Parts: sequence; structure tokens; C-alpha cells
Amino acid sequence: MQKKQSLLKQFFHFSAATVASLMVFSLYSIVDGLFVARGVGEYAMTAVNLSVPFVNLLFSIAVIFAVGTSTIIAYLLGQKNAQSANKLFSQNLATLVVIGVTISVLVLAFTEPLARLLGAEEVTLEYTIHYLQGLAPFAVCFMISYNLEVLVKTDGRPRLALVTVCVGCVTNCVLDYLAIFHWGLGIWGAAAATGLSQLLTCIIYLTHFLGKHTTFHPVRFRMDWKIYRRLLPIGISDGLTELCNGLMIFLFNHTILRCIGTDGLVAYTIIAYANTLVINITMGVSQGSQPLISFQNGRGDGTAIGNLLRYGLRTMCGIAAVCFTVLFLSLIHI
Repeated sequence: MQKKQSLLKQFFHFSAATVASLMVFSLYSIVDGLFVARGVGEYAMTAVNLSVPFVNLLFSIAVIFAVGTSTIIAYLLGQKNAQSANKLFSQNLATLVVIGVTISVLVLAFTEPLARLLGAEEVTLEYTIHYLQGLAPFAVCFMISYNLEVLVKTDGRPRLALVTVCVGCVTNCVLDYLAIFHWGLGIWGAAAATGLSQLLTCIIYLTHFLGKHTTFHPVRFRMDWKIYRRLLPIGISDGLTELCNGLMIFLFNHTILRCIGTDGLVAYTIIAYANTLVINITMGVSQGSQPLISFQNGRGDGTAIGNLLRYGLRTMCGIAAVCFTVLFLSLIHI
């Protein structure tokens, strides 16, 4: 009984921290949009929303590698195989650096075609181009920051992950304000502020993994291409969930632009922000319990895995009930 209570405490400890972290992650684009709307204009805020699918693409790649890597690392730690965990951790970082640099180069080379693909029209094209140009150099930081946030929790430090995400969010708010209202950098400044805040979180996470109080850390390694046969199938479902969220916003943006116009997209931007917050709550529960399930799987404790799955399902049902109630009451008062 005591073991079961301890497991339940761990579940809520990890899940609550993950939900809070993802909620704060959502605030990056929301804060950018709000500051840009006040300091630059509504069409600039719409450009931020048009760029969200690109950010979702970065996060979806990070999620695939984060979930896959953390699952295998937790399994290896459960088997007390720290050496293999260290090599996988290092290969994961190197892979993301290569992917991130490639994306940065491609986006900077084809910024205008990308902006038009995302739905930018004449009134929003320049804003969208500037925002993408501000984000693109930090593509590596976006992916590694989120990837390490998941791995820090796998390392048993969910509070460190939450504190670091909050530090990044506060930094983003401060730099957004300075860039837009004091330095006159406009929407490009807002994007660069977001990128710099992601760089700061990367530095904090890397400092942790280069320190003494960690169960796995960077080491020299040789590329093991076979590991991707295990890693990618594990992370693909969570990555597709994040990608589909961006795809949904992309399709809604194009539909609204075609049927209503840019002014309608301004209104939808607010709805998209709320939708992202709700989706991240559900993702937080699943990603928060994932390291615990993987660790118990490595130990071969099927009973603990079953209990964790039940905790997750009950929590998700409770969240769904709360969201439905809030939505229902909101519609009554409209």
C-alpha cells in the first residue's frame, strides 16, 4: 500500500511539473502575440499566428527525439546500464544540432516562399518574413531546449525543468518589452527575444548535465544508426500529436483567410492560443508519466506500470470533464 501511494505521489509530481512546463511553453507565442499586437499592430499579431505551424514543426521534431530518447534512457537506467544511456544522450544532442542547423539555413534561404505557404498575404507578408527571420537562427535552441526539458525530468529533476522553463518565459517577456517598446525592433525583435530565451534555457539544462548531480551526461560516442529503429517508433506518436496541432492551425488559417479574410484571422488567433493551452494539458499528463513507466518497464514491474496507466486515464477523464464544464458554462453566458 505504501509503495502504491509513493508511486501515485511520483505520478502527480512528474505530471504536474510537465503540465506546468508545457503551459509555460505555450506562453512564448502568446506573449509574442500580445506584445506585438500592442506595440506593432493587429496584423503583426496575425503574422505570429501564421508562424505557429513552423514552431510546431520544430517542437514536433524535438518531441519525437525527446520521448524516444527519454524512454530508452529510462529503460537503460532501470537496467543499471548508464554507459549506454550516456552514449544515447550524446547522440541525441548531436542529431538535433545537425537537424536544427539544416532547418535554419533552409528557412533563411527561402523565407518568403515559406511565409506565403503559411498563408501570409500582402498586409501580413512583411511581418511574417521578419518574424521567421528572427526565429530561424535559433531553430537548434528551440529543439534542444524542449528536448532537454524532457530529459531533465527523466533524470529525476521535474522541478528544475519547471523552474528553467519559467525563467525562460520571464526572460522572453522582458526582452519582448524591451525589443518592441524601447529598442524599436518590432516583430523581428519579438522573435529574436523568444530565440534568446530558448538559448538561455539550453545553457541552464546543459550546465546541469555537465555537472556532478546527474545520472547521465555527454560522452564521446559512435553513431549507432540501429537505435533509431527503436527510438523513432516510440516518439512518433507524440511528435505527430504536436505536428497535427500545428497542421490544424495551418488549415484553419488558410480556411479563414479564404472565407473571411485577414480580419477574421485576427479573431481566430485568440482562439488558437486557448486551444494550444488545452492540448498541452493533456500532453503534459502523458509525457509526465512516460519516464516512470519506462523505468518500471526496465525493472520488469508490470504491476507498477498498470497502476501508472490507471492514474493517467483517471486524470485525463477528470481534465476532460473540467474542460467540458468550462466550455459549456462559457457558451451559456454568450
